[in-house]
Amino acid sequence: MVLTIAVSACRSTSFRGSFAIAAALQVDARWRTVGSYPAPMGRTEAGDRLLTGRFLVLCGGSLAYFLALGSTWPVVPSFVQHDLGGGGLAVGLSVGAFGFSAAILRPLIGPLGDRRGRRFLLVGGSLVVSLSMLLLVPAASVPAVIGARLVLGVGEAAYFIGVTSAIQDLAPPHRRGEATSYFTVTLYAGLAIGPGLGERLYETGSYDRAFTVAALLGLVPLLFAHAAPGRPDDPFRGPLLRWRLHPAAIRPGLVLFIGLLGYSGFLTFIALHAESVGVSSSGSIFALFASIVVAVRLLGARIPDRLGSLATTRLSLGFSAAGLAVFGLWTTPTGVYIGAVVMALGQCFLFPALFVLMVDRAPESERSHAIGSFSVAFDLAVGLGGFLVGGVVALTDRPGGFLFCSLVAAGSLLATGPLLGRIGVTARSEAT
Repeated sequence: MVLTIAVSACRSTSFRGSFAIAAALQVDARWRTVGSYPAPMGRTEAGDRLLTGRFLVLCGGSLAYFLALGSTWPVVPSFVQHDLGGGGLAVGLSVGAFGFSAAILRPLIGPLGDRRGRRFLLVGGSLVVSLSMLLLVPAASVPAVIGARLVLGVGEAAYFIGVTSAIQDLAPPHRRGEATSYFTVTLYAGLAIGPGLGERLYETGSYDRAFTVAALLGLVPLLFAHAAPGRPDDPFRGPLLRWRLHPAAIRPGLVLFIGLLGYSGFLTFIALHAESVGVSSSGSIFALFASIVVAVRLLGARIPDRLGSLATTRLSLGFSAAGLAVFGLWTTPTGVYIGAVVMALGQCFLFPALFVLMVDRAPESERSHAIGSFSVAFDLAVGLGGFLVGGVVALTDRPGGFLFCSLVAAGSLLATGPLLGRIGVTARSEAT
């Protein structure tokens, strides 16, 4: 029902108005044919050009989306612990609940994007994400917060599949790793700015104020949705409502799942940990972490394409394990900042390396399905990671939770060879 309303909204006069605004900003002339996917011939005519108007506009919408999500990272744990009286397990479940609903729905939503178009998912996802933020305003119990976060998972699944598929549609095949690096800069820019914004909103106002602003930010991507391809000329004809993981996503997704469990623990407990060791503002930790990721991904955008997926993944996991160990062993403000720097280096290229490995092995007509299946790994890592680390924190303490995360990251590093094997040696053998 929500997605049907979203399609109607996408065709409304207001969205045509946003299309005109973008055209005035000299967005790529090919945007005039938004009713279908850019044909391979269009890519040939564009040559190696990656940073087109449409690509940049999609990244702009993505930035607003991740600002909305990022602004809630320090707010939800603080709200659950201080206002609702929840412990470590309640915090972990509240933060990670959206991962469960997103994981269930992504393999179903992916084929929908292949059939109805990427723009369909962008609009529907934005509306549902905004609704989920508003549901946090009247929440008066931990189950109510968990329910709102489950709704967030529905919207997050749709938007993320839509925007990542659209980004790959517009990228030259041999620059997909670079395109992914640039796109994910918007994710970490949102993580750099959003938490500080959310923290300031609830400290100077209230939790309700922070959630309301997040809901408004969640609607901003609607203004950019026309940059994404609409209904494809030759849509995917497979079963629409069959839950199935795409084969191209299974092995890279498994590595991503194990590798992100530690990152999930970082996101869930770093704000409370920083506060407990004397850091005045947890927003500064998120900002430092994300700024490093953004800078490295901008300056080294082609690293996943040049080093290959296996080498890049191993480098990322090694740094992640080291950074998480610093959090667990060095429980001072200095240790938190140094741990954030090392952890950031670990997260720079894990997703781009494995993402490109998956995209290159999926047919273009099944791209959204493959991306949806791959991103299940992220959802499960966030959902299960928050729950598992929350359990460890409840039994030990927060440093113990970070040490557990470090051991998991080290284990995933050892597992890269057996799980990826020969397919991970080069980044894009088929494309080149």
